[in-house]
Amino acid sequence: MNKTFDIKRFGNVLRHDAMSYLQNFGWTLVVLLAIPILIWSILYVGMDEPDVLMNYERYGFLLVLAIIAMILAPSRLYKNANDSRKGIQFAMLPASNLEKFLSMSIYCLVVTPILYLVGAVAIDCILTLIPGNNPYGGFVFRDIFHTNIVMVELTDDLYLLPLPFYQVFLLLSYVSIFMFTNMIFKKRKVSKTIGILALIGIIFMVIFIRVMLYYESIYKYDMIPDDTQEILVKCAYYGYYVFNIILTIAMLYLTYFKIRKQKY
Repeated sequence: MNKTFDIKRFGNVLRHDAMSYLQNFGWTLVVLLAIPILIWSILYVGMDEPDVLMNYERYGFLLVLAIIAMILAPSRLYKNANDSRKGIQFAMLPASNLEKFLSMSIYCLVVTPILYLVGAVAIDCILTLIPGNNPYGGFVFRDIFHTNIVMVELTDDLYLLPLPFYQVFLLLSYVSIFMFTNMIFKKRKVSKTIGILALIGIIFMVIFIRVMLYYESIYKYDMIPDDTQEILVKCAYYGYYVFNIILTIAMLYLTYFKIRKQKY
């Protein structure tokens, strides 16, 4: 049964995880949904007129909170899945490892961001409609559908790169890492993962700076033709886009592999 898929059995797993979702993660969502209300309240009291910058950046702020919700979801919903003693309930679910993995992926990668963004956007719309010295103007849901365009500015020109579902794959790459480390670490899962990612980021930053300094010492960036600069930057963005897709697939596969090999 560990490698099989049965739609009825899978439905039972989804139902089981749905029943425990709000119990294990409900208050976390409430706190994250309360943050935009708190910020709006502070701005409403202390601002005389709408802040145009805030109007443009609100969706980005809500997206960051959605990422935080998705990062926290695996450790809140499936914190004992890799514990040989406390994870007996997860192990004894009448479902295959594939069905457990698919249910985990659905609730961490799909249900959580949808629940948070729908709730956050609805709250934002209500706050926008409140009369008085409202610091908000316009609705953020207009920006949700602009996730496939990346703007790159070189000198005085602005290039638009069509990258389908760019933000989606960016989010999935982040969360898939935390899904995998949730099956690796038994304690302080989120903080350990953030620490490792920060260390890796510092290492890559140091390498990048050293490479750029070496490159600058032998060849001036200003001497590169504009067309060549555009090609290099576009290649970097497309490369990062493909990297996120590959990373997501790799992390999800490793998560499934760890679920299969977990001993209880």
